Amino acid sequence: MRDALKDAVKNAICIECTLPHIESGVGRSCLSTHNDICFNNDNPQDIAKIIYNGIVEFAVNEYEINYDDLEKEQLKVLKRRIRYNSDDTTTTKLKYGFYGEVLLDLILRCFLKTNVLLARGYLYSPIENSEVKGFDAFHLIDKDGKLDLWLGEAKFYINFRKPLSDVLKKLQISLSDEYVNRNLLAIIDLQNRFTTQNIRLNVILDDWQEDPNINLAQEMKKHKIRITYPIFIAYEKNATDKYHESVKKCIDHIAAEFSRLKILIPASFEYRLFFIFLPLSEVKKIKESVIEWIESQEPLI
Repeated sequence: MRDALKDAVKNAICIECTLPHIESGVGRSCLSTHNDICFNNDNPQDIAKIIYNGIVEFAVNEYEINYDDLEKEQLKVLKRRIRYNSDDTTTTKLKYGFYGEVLLDLILRCFLKTNVLLARGYLYSPIENSEVKGFDAFHLIDKDGKLDLWLGEAKFYINFRKPLSDVLKKLQISLSDEYVNRNLLAIIDLQNRFTTQNIRLNVILDDWQEDPNINLAQEMKKHKIRITYPIFIAYEKNATDKYHESVKKCIDHIAAEFSRLKILIPASFEYRLFFIFLPLSEVKKIKESVIEWIESQEPLI
């Protein structure tokens, strides 16, 4: 990632706290196996700026980007690697999924120090012209003999309730052997485009290519691969809510939905799950600014 973008991300957002947070009394979510992370932002236009400038590196592996002509790279990405149609109505454009996905990608790289395995734009089909199915991130961390495969989920809406409910309804599928297996199978043919090479992961994918009936959970245990599943929720904070009050509403909603949906995670592999919260103001304006800059081909940083 280019230094100018890293600096912009660090200027736009900062870690407010992790959950549980003793001072405010806000606990972590009942589903989390790891501390939740809460980010803060003072200027919503800074969020628009990093989304707009983060599109290229979200969609294309860095070694394939011509950094001397970023504006051309941006145009290519908008045509081939993410869902964006200039003829769509503004209402439709505001519903695109890439806003939250780009933010998640930036947070994972800049704050959680992950390495991108595969830029997500390679999974997009211009023929379908629809949101990419499956996980919203494919990142890696290889540390102390433990390989973490990060398969994220990102939501960016005005109200946090529906996106949270949607994620939780899908959770029993998302963290199932079959679903993870399908997503890994989908990237087998893209190994030559991996940004980060990892011998253990390459071995398991090569084995899958030869024998698609191998047992996912057993292979992941054998190769010491753990799934890390961050769920990123960016939303508009009520003007009357204090920061931690706003986050607590998210935590309470997760608890209520967990009880209502009777969530049972079927994964037989090792996994970590946690939430990343980013309360914002002017969500619609943030997205509108990104659209405006795309349409006017604003120069990139």
